[in-house]
Amino acid sequence: MNPASSPRGEAAATPLPRDLLDEPSWYLHRQRLDVLLERLQSPNARVLALWDAAGSGKTTLMAAWARRMHALNHPVHWFSGRDLDGGRTVRTAWPGLAVDRQEPDTGLRRFVFIDDLHLAVATGPRAPNQPFGPKLTDLLDGLSGSDSDLRFVVSGRYRPVSGTAPLEASGALIECPDDTLAFTLDETFALARHQGVPLSQDDGTALWRHTGGWATALALAMTRTAEGDDLDLRRFNGDNRAVADYLGAEIVTGLDDADREVLLRSAVGEVVPLDLAVVVTERADAGDVLERLARRNTLIGREPDADGSEDYRYHPILLAYLQAEGRRRDSSEAAARHAQASRWYSDRADGAAALTQSLQASDSDVVVEMLERYGLDLALAGETDLVGRALGRVQRAPAEPATLAMRLLLLAPHFPARRRVHQLFDAADGAITATRKAGPVDPGLTRWAAIVDILHALHATDRTDVESRLHTVRTGSASFVRGDPAVDLLAATAEGRCLDRLGQPQPAEDTLREVAETARVTGFEWLFLVASDLAATAAGHGGNWLHVAMLESQMAASRAAGRAADDISSRAMLYAMIERYERCLPLDPLILDELAAVGETQSDAGVSVPAQVLALLAQLSATPTSRQALDRLTLLMREVGAEHPRALSLCCVPLIEVSGALDGRAETQVLVRLVERVLGEDSLEALLLRFLLVPPTRAGHPAEARLRTAAVDERTAWRGSSIVSAWVALAHVADVSGRHVESDTRLLRALRLASQFGAERAFLHRGGQGVGLVKARVGRLGDLDEFARQILQRAADVRVDQRPATADRALNSPVLTQREREVLRELPYHQSVLEIARKRNVSPNTVKTHLRNIYQKLDAKNRADAVVIAQDRGLL
Repeated sequence: MNPASSPRGEAAATPLPRDLLDEPSWYLHRQRLDVLLERLQSPNARVLALWDAAGSGKTTLMAAWARRMHALNHPVHWFSGRDLDGGRTVRTAWPGLAVDRQEPDTGLRRFVFIDDLHLAVATGPRAPNQPFGPKLTDLLDGLSGSDSDLRFVVSGRYRPVSGTAPLEASGALIECPDDTLAFTLDETFALARHQGVPLSQDDGTALWRHTGGWATALALAMTRTAEGDDLDLRRFNGDNRAVADYLGAEIVTGLDDADREVLLRSAVGEVVPLDLAVVVTERADAGDVLERLARRNTLIGREPDADGSEDYRYHPILLAYLQAEGRRRDSSEAAARHAQASRWYSDRADGAAALTQSLQASDSDVVVEMLERYGLDLALAGETDLVGRALGRVQRAPAEPATLAMRLLLLAPHFPARRRVHQLFDAADGAITATRKAGPVDPGLTRWAAIVDILHALHATDRTDVESRLHTVRTGSASFVRGDPAVDLLAATAEGRCLDRLGQPQPAEDTLREVAETARVTGFEWLFLVASDLAATAAGHGGNWLHVAMLESQMAASRAAGRAADDISSRAMLYAMIERYERCLPLDPLILDELAAVGETQSDAGVSVPAQVLALLAQLSATPTSRQALDRLTLLMREVGAEHPRALSLCCVPLIEVSGALDGRAETQVLVRLVERVLGEDSLEALLLRFLLVPPTRAGHPAEARLRTAAVDERTAWRGSSIVSAWVALAHVADVSGRHVESDTRLLRALRLASQFGAERAFLHRGGQGVGLVKARVGRLGDLDEFARQILQRAADVRVDQRPATADRALNSPVLTQREREVLRELPYHQSVLEIARKRNVSPNTVKTHLRNIYQKLDAKNRADAVVIAQDRGLL
């Protein structure tokens, strides 16, 4: 802005620097920060202060605000803190800011931006009790109170210790909370898109976590990636050379040697208690140093601990830099500090911190010591990733009973590689026997021997073995350590699963639900989810589907809002996704991919298999005739269906719909036989699929009585939604055969069960067969009318009307032979009969015969008509 254009005509007005007028190409507008500037324009506000560390983006944000106000014709003045050193104030440095109160009110505000105010505060004259220079109110020299149109936006690396109280008391000062300027995860991805950097979900999350959203690190990573550098964004942190150079120059270099040494030696973790800092630095005044550094905003924050003591939080980017620098200076000394910190946390029974520090100590003995002491409790609490990393660190160390037992625990209870399980059990049993022969048995060995016995029971499948293992858990070594809460709950879990395998679902469910509730109260979240899952399976075996629905709902609500990256949140999110699928709500494909990946890396097929099933079902919802999804679901059913019947039962009806559309009834019958082999010939799912293969007539259905008996019993089903699907099918048969009262009764039962189980999707199968029944009766369904309208709305949301004819019509229409389907697939390519004959190695007359049959079966007049009809029915 030049002086002549100023509405007030100040002769000495300072223009906005030219280098700030143009918006940089890399700048990302973050709308959430504009709220701060909007608050500054309220009547009482006078000063907006941004206190944050170097590289946080203060200048960039202020420049964007200045450009915005300049574009709106507000007078804008830009100062630097260096302009206010030597005791100068804004008024003495720029007399042109003085206000002529006789001028008319223009409705515009004057904005004064002062960047790097800490430079003035640091170099200005200091009063005896004023360690950081002049007061903020002195610097502004009363201008904030004398002119109602004047607004200040100031920034600095740290907050002045004086001069802010009067402004706070009057409500004139607005200060942004800590970490306000840090990029959020969404903003990190937005920055990548703005820079043209392709960023996967995993890479972006890791980059954001390692940088803490620090603007400079993100800008460096994005810029270098955009310029073609092959950066590993998952490992980009404070040890990156460019970031380290910036930190060294802007933060560390300004410290004296003693402060720098305390900072370096105390950086053993992201959060460091004051007492631990004193121990690892061997400096009684470590707290004073860290307090001083925290007040100077050197990427260290202070936060009170639960017991009232002080903790110091290191920014992730600074922590990575300091730890790397410490290793470069003396790796053995750095490792010794982590070992010292590990035992410090262990003495205070903080197992997670103790094990984390032991991993950084690079000492397998320390890792094994912490695993033996805390491994079981950590695993049951859900710290399976941490325990798994610890086990990986000691993989080459001599096998100990504790480490072998922990490996087995992480594989329980769903691990498909049974041979590997048997190998680990042989190794664990051998290690226990060898240790007992070597000398006196200590309590630790007795405890781990009992845990191995419990895991034997948890993994047992053969009935004789199950009975033997259950007896051992109840009367053997495990019974002598049941006073240990973790061991007791694990033993009860194994006992409940054994009872279920022995055909006693009710006592199994009671035992497992008691374990789940106790585990939830005591913080064993992983065990809560495992026991709840097993309890739901037992409840299903007993036909208690209301309990199944309740248990699955509880699991879905357990930390389900967290990211699906560890064993707790992945299991919780899995059940949340199942619940959303059954209720016809959208599924997140990124979450499903992550769940499947977590299962593969952590060997938990109980998570990965259902996640794969859901992902494929979501694919079928989007593309109802996806050959790839059909083939993969069939493969899962064949390979792992027997181990995961509840998960695979989700896809039974969709499978035969798609198979009927793509391959005809003959192939669908093969698929039904596969379901019978996997889920059982007498399972409700198998009976339902056989029932659906035969279209109903006015005379009814030959298998109606058998399906109704199974649906009433409910114990033969693998999922509650299968029971709902059965009653919908029975209602449809009664409706077709003219038994409308019976159809109404069956539909009401289906609706009642669906509302209890949360199974709205069952009405969408078979081209929305159940939706049609509901639509014809809505308004006269009594207390179920509201739920019925919800089903209709869900059906509309997934646009069920676009796929009714595809599966249902193809399943019940004349079936093309294999040869006819092969010829049909050649039709879209505009080939002659002779070309098709040569390609299929048959005579032209044979091709003509196939074409006549195709036209007749599809009710098509010509080749183009046949292609359109085939595409509509999902045959192409």
